[in-house]
Amino acid sequence: MPTASINGTDIYYETYGSGFPLVFAHGGFGGLGTGAGGNVPGWVERFSQHFTVILPDRRSSGRSAFPDMPHTMSLFASDIRELLRHLGHERAFVWGTSAGGPIATTFGLDHPDAAAGLVIAETAPWLSRDPDLLGKLRERIEVLATKGVDAAYEARREGGTVGLNLFAAQRPAQSEEEQRQRDERRAAIQAQLAQVPKEERVFKYGAELRTYAAHLDFDATKRFGELKMPVLVVYGTGDTVYPDMDWDGLAKGMPNVEVRLFDGLEHGAASNTPEGEAAILDFLKRHAK
Repeated sequence: MPTASINGTDIYYETYGSGFPLVFAHGGFGGLGTGAGGNVPGWVERFSQHFTVILPDRRSSGRSAFPDMPHTMSLFASDIRELLRHLGHERAFVWGTSAGGPIATTFGLDHPDAAAGLVIAETAPWLSRDPDLLGKLRERIEVLATKGVDAAYEARREGGTVGLNLFAAQRPAQSEEEQRQRDERRAAIQAQLAQVPKEERVFKYGAELRTYAAHLDFDATKRFGELKMPVLVVYGTGDTVYPDMDWDGLAKGMPNVEVRLFDGLEHGAASNTPEGEAAILDFLKRHAK
């Protein structure tokens, strides 16, 4: 398996195609059952005809290592930078989707000379505006820090899971049959996770919380104007994971930022439409150097 020791952690990655490099910063918050997880996005075959597509599994996610150490947004961005160096690339596009969007943004802020352009999709420049959600996350992360991962995992019994609803549907089900199929897929995922030994579930829950901790206080709204490289934002206005994000307002007065809004589409849907994929590919081809 292709892995590289990046910032002291084994990072798994795959590459496809040839041409100017494009790194995909996947969504999810790591831990068990999220991340890249071996699923190659459907767009890779088309995009790899024009670019070298690099698909890393973020630390504490997928097939990469799960280090017991603090995670930060700058560390995630540095992992991408050092992986590019490992592969012999000095500059690249970075496409971050969902939880990967803030990582792509941080890459642009921390490593502007290495960022040929950014695609920021299905996300916001912050984790959440819900004080209750943030408070519960903060409490659970504090349990991890002060009492350890076993206590944090057991806290799920009384406090439940904490974090964003990553099971948001891409759009409302169009029929009872479609809703039944969605319910069956979710049940299958939950059944699969239930087969994982408890020791592994506990260990990877700690990794998930460390990833959330990196995102918890992230807010790039005041620094977004510092991005000088080409940026494309793709966002569905019906997103319930990152709701009510005024990308047009944030990008106002920034000629290097293009905003493509998809009316009413749910989280994850906009960049997976033919129009969304075409907008991203066109943007990358126009700015490849």
